[in-house]
Amino acid sequence: MICEGYKLSRFFIRMNKNPIVTQYVEALSNPCDRFRSLGEVVPERDAYGDLLLWAGGDAVVFKVRVGTDPTPYALKCYTRMPSQAEQRYEWVSRRDEPYWVAARYCPQEIALFDAQEGCDLYPVTLMEWVEGDSLAEAVASCCDREDREGLQHLTDAFVEMAIGLLHAPFAHGDLKQDNLRVTPKGELRLIDYDGLFLPEFAGLSAPLVGSPAYQHPLRTLQTFDRSIDDYPIAVIVLSLYALLEDPSWFRLYHDGENLIFDAAEIQQGRSPLFCRVAEEWRHRAPALWNLARRMKAPSYAIEGLVDLLQALHPTHSSVPIPTEIADDRDPRLALFRQEGLWGYFDLTRRVEVLPPIYTEAMPFSEGLAVVCMDRVWQMIDAQGVCRVDCAAYSRVEPLREGRALVCREGRYGFVDASGTLVIPLEYDFACGFREQRAVVRRGTYFGYVDLRGREVIPLQFSHARSFRHGRAQVEQEGDSFEISPSGSRLTPPKYTFAKQIDKPLLNLKK
Repeated sequence: MICEGYKLSRFFIRMNKNPIVTQYVEALSNPCDRFRSLGEVVPERDAYGDLLLWAGGDAVVFKVRVGTDPTPYALKCYTRMPSQAEQRYEWVSRRDEPYWVAARYCPQEIALFDAQEGCDLYPVTLMEWVEGDSLAEAVASCCDREDREGLQHLTDAFVEMAIGLLHAPFAHGDLKQDNLRVTPKGELRLIDYDGLFLPEFAGLSAPLVGSPAYQHPLRTLQTFDRSIDDYPIAVIVLSLYALLEDPSWFRLYHDGENLIFDAAEIQQGRSPLFCRVAEEWRHRAPALWNLARRMKAPSYAIEGLVDLLQALHPTHSSVPIPTEIADDRDPRLALFRQEGLWGYFDLTRRVEVLPPIYTEAMPFSEGLAVVCMDRVWQMIDAQGVCRVDCAAYSRVEPLREGRALVCREGRYGFVDASGTLVIPLEYDFACGFREQRAVVRRGTYFGYVDLRGREVIPLQFSHARSFRHGRAQVEQEGDSFEISPSGSRLTPPKYTFAKQIDKPLLNLKK
């Protein structure tokens, strides 16, 4: 519990300039009668007797104890005065967020002397001390030991926290490695709320922009809303997932400010490592690839970020069945739509298999589903992994009999389940295979090709339909008739009708 003590009354108060770190060091070295309301503040020291402190661009933090309370606290002393801090920390104290720590803003609290023996009172923030490492230190430890399990735990914990933050009505404003603490139990805690965006601050300027290593290059003090955490969240998420691929990258690309990626280099396409990893994700991690693609957008807000993160951190608990089920022929992979995006749902277990992140999607066929993200087509498996890259095509249809219809620049052909173009793009129109035949058109004439692309029935018809039960309807020179798979003309089937029995209707009335 943060205590209150006696008040300063004997100092001449001026508060007319920003203090420097050495003034705070001097004050904490001899803290007697320095604090207006906190009372006795005792700073902790290291084995050499030096004060435990951490200095940043706008503040210096000391580890202290207050009065008789044995609990350690972080005492934040400002070298640049925060704006609206009292309102921010009062708002924090009224909310019960799982990742926050208890904090109290104390205006006009610590007395600092200058060379003229004048005294200024300055604000401080007293915050719960979080034992453990910064996110960067925890990641470094895992990478040094090649502890992928530990890295996966940190990654999952951050993604879960990020989803919670994105659903909240506020934004932290300065997400970075130093403001994320990892407790000895592996839990994440978010500290430092000086840049917090609150609903009542809408339309105001931000008090700070945040670390350049994590913020979108176009973010300024005038860009201040709920979306300001989007870009740093994405930078951290992508950094953590990249390190899961190769932990040795931390020592190669960590510069003390970032994890391994720099926000400006990502946005401007100047990070070879990021481009390389993103290209690998394109084929086997669609949610990561889609997120990586959006990092080059000219906005600090990332559309659909919550859905992308939920795709990385799916829930396996039973959830309500979506209302817009588009196709349930396979109830284990039913196609559904939510807010204009497509996903897949297991109706038997009532769980989401693949979250709605696709702009277009088709039912699973022969083990794969055709989906589109940001106008790029691919075939995915039931885990959402890209198995066939179809980015070269403007349209792709589901696999039928081992062949998928594709289109590019108005020309149609077919690929197999590996993505190999087995029937060239030489037709003006085509339909999917059925009974080892596919309708194709060149110019104004229709015909049929087999699975190897041979034109087994010449292009001679003015109209043609797909085969069903060994018969296909065609038209030629105004004549409509059916043909066999070899192209021979079939006689119309004869239908027989049961002879009507000349009996009176039964009288059902008794």
